[in-house]
Amino acid sequence: MLAGRVKVVTDSRYKVVTIKNSIVLYDAGLISEPLLSLFDGEQQGAKNAGEYPNHSRTGIGRAKVVYFSLENRNLVLKHYYRGGLLASVLKDTYFGLSIENSRAFREWKLLKIMKGFGLPVPDAVAARIVKKTLTYHADLITEEIENINTLSDSLSTDNLEPSMWKNIGVCIKSFHNHDIYHADLNARNILVRNDGSVYLIDFDNSYVRKGTGAWKMANLARLRRSLIKFKGNTGEFNFEESDWELLLEGYLV
Repeated sequence: MLAGRVKVVTDSRYKVVTIKNSIVLYDAGLISEPLLSLFDGEQQGAKNAGEYPNHSRTGIGRAKVVYFSLENRNLVLKHYYRGGLLASVLKDTYFGLSIENSRAFREWKLLKIMKGFGLPVPDAVAARIVKKTLTYHADLITEEIENINTLSDSLSTDNLEPSMWKNIGVCIKSFHNHDIYHADLNARNILVRNDGSVYLIDFDNSYVRKGTGAWKMANLARLRRSLIKFKGNTGEFNFEESDWELLLEGYLV
């Protein structure tokens, strides 16, 4: 079973509870009680279908997220699924004995660290680990960032203003300045709003990474490949090399 003390709790608001075979880490300043029903995607989707007619939709890559409301907060539930060659066999099963090193708890912790830095990310509400003998399943609940679109969706319908491309570069640089490595920096994990604000989401497997700037350039290159791939796979995708130059201009300010 998962073992070990949870060292991510560094604030009196952060609580860890064990309910049946689940371990839940949550922010008591954001929700009053970590009910297991909060992590039931079908139940939350059905309860909130009126307010969120598209409550369950495919998000980033293989992730499927459920949008719901609780205690006057709009929240997002993500269940962790495997990718790559093991996806068809293990699906949502992960191996691990350490609670602290589980996927959901690591992402929860990193979100809190980034919030403390003042970085534009969704706030972490709760994370759950469902224990098996040597494996676990995992879920994460975050606050919804409202009135915003993914960069990929925005570019599928219109051009971005030059200032927005620069803002994206500034945003990414702010994360790199704090040594935050986003493991899957792509056009679906960048959110943009009409007022010019930019957010990053989906920090699964991301971490604080020290060292030289080589990994930061590789991180940018990953995003560029994502944009080029979208342009190649989509009939209309408003991305040009001049846009990338604007992004770099913002990054290098």
